[in-house]
Amino acid sequence: MGLADLLGRHAGVRRVERVQDAREADIRVLEALRELGCDPAQPRGVRHFVYLPDPFGAAEVADTLEHEGWETSVQESHDVCLLVASNTHELTEPLVYQTRSRLEALADAYGGQYDGWEADAA
Repeated sequence: MGLADLLGRHAGVRRVERVQDAREADIRVLEALRELGCDPAQPRGVRHFVYLPDPFGAAEVADTLEHEGWETSVQESHDVCLLVASNTHELTEPLVYQTRSRLEALADAYGGQYDGWEADAA
């Protein structure tokens, strides 16, 4: 018996697709928000995720982003730090691409990895 059998075929379970191209993933998230009735021109809460290999790099990236107006939090684990950078802004494609490029560059400068973003639907 599979999950669909347990939940019923129409229980809202959707197949998850992994998208390798970052720009394509960004476009798909923006499209999904539009499908939910969200106006990308209206500012909304957005969270970005950056993994860094050590607390020093996480603190440096957090400090840089805070000086740029972001709110940040860092969660340390055994061998990695997760930095969450939050802000409220509109979700135009150019701004999404610019933000991705900026955070990828910061992550790379400290041996880390940018892991995408999420936005409030309402």
